[in-house]
Amino acid sequence: MVIAGLAVGTVAGRYLLRLVWHFGVRDSRSLRVLVPSFTAIALGTAGGVLGTTWDVLPVWVLFIGLSGVTTVDLYHYRIPNGIVFPTAAVLLIVMTLISLLRDRPGAIGQAIAAAGFYGAIMSVLYVISRGSLGLGDVKLALPVGLALGWVASGYGQSLLAVFLAFVLASFLGATMGLVVWGMRKWGNEVLPDPLADPAKPRPTVFPFAPSLATAAAVITLAVPAIG
Repeated sequence: MVIAGLAVGTVAGRYLLRLVWHFGVRDSRSLRVLVPSFTAIALGTAGGVLGTTWDVLPVWVLFIGLSGVTTVDLYHYRIPNGIVFPTAAVLLIVMTLISLLRDRPGAIGQAIAAAGFYGAIMSVLYVISRGSLGLGDVKLALPVGLALGWVASGYGQSLLAVFLAFVLASFLGATMGLVVWGMRKWGNEVLPDPLADPAKPRPTVFPFAPSLATAAAVITLAVPAIG
């Protein structure tokens, strides 16, 4: 399954390049290498952790979507609906089919509950932050929550997985924010803010999707690994 994941990830990464170009990401030699490589490594790792099981398919779908979302967010500070919603839709279709094949209709309900829980957490944070958190980050919680609920065993574990993913994403985001802020203070713009007014720079604004995606990947693979 590791080899299968690497192969699927490489192919999917090449198609992702066309998708991120559609959302305004500039073509470059480094992206042509990094996006397929990153996607292949992510899917290969998932294949190695989950093994030969139908459960790996939704995780692959999520990781492909996260790869595309992260790339666009790093360049444009936005999370496109054109990736988030199709990812969530494909996840629901794949999960439903697997649930029917396995005669486990309750699994899809558990996944939807986890997605709703993560979406609620992010919505509250969005309101509290008064716009500092992007609405795209709230939407991204839906496909992430679906996958977390899918790999968990029981509603309790699925909600715990969502909470852990949120905590880890917050920690990673805070760390990334401090690093970006510090580098900007020293005059090094490592992640240029395309939405900022040149006359009114936003030193504390940074893309949050990479932190959400990393936390989602870690917890999605950790939950089935620890049982």
